[in-house]
Amino acid sequence: MKKISFVLLVLLSVSIFSCGNKKSQNELLQEQVILVHDEVMPKIGSLKSHQEKLNEKAESLEKSEESADSQTQIADLRAAAENCERAYDEMFIWMRQYEIDLEKMSDEEAEIYLKDQLVKVEKVKDLILHALEKSETLL
Repeated sequence: MKKISFVLLVLLSVSIFSCGNKKSQNELLQEQVILVHDEVMPKIGSLKSHQEKLNEKAESLEKSEESADSQTQIADLRAAAENCERAYDEMFIWMRQYEIDLEKMSDEEAEIYLKDQLVKVEKVKDLILHALEKSETLL
């Protein structure tokens, strides 16, 4: 009887820990998503600032003597400004659609959702970092 009780206790412990691991895996995924967001969110202000500076520089070049070189530079500046705006917008689009409350979902649904959100927020991060890098080279 002691062996059966011990085996049942072990099986119960394993099942409790396996359920706990699933939840903690989702918690870890959610933390990863938020960490990516928190890494780039402080850079949002820089995107708008760079966008304004890029547009000002393009306008200044448009008012000066125009040459083929300046037309190319103006186009590059405008494209970089648009990339800053797009990256800025994409962050807020992602934030609006992100579901914080996962209680309505099963563990499996939450896992799938969080993995998808991690991919999406990583894409937003890449857009932001690329837009900032490009704009900094032009400014």
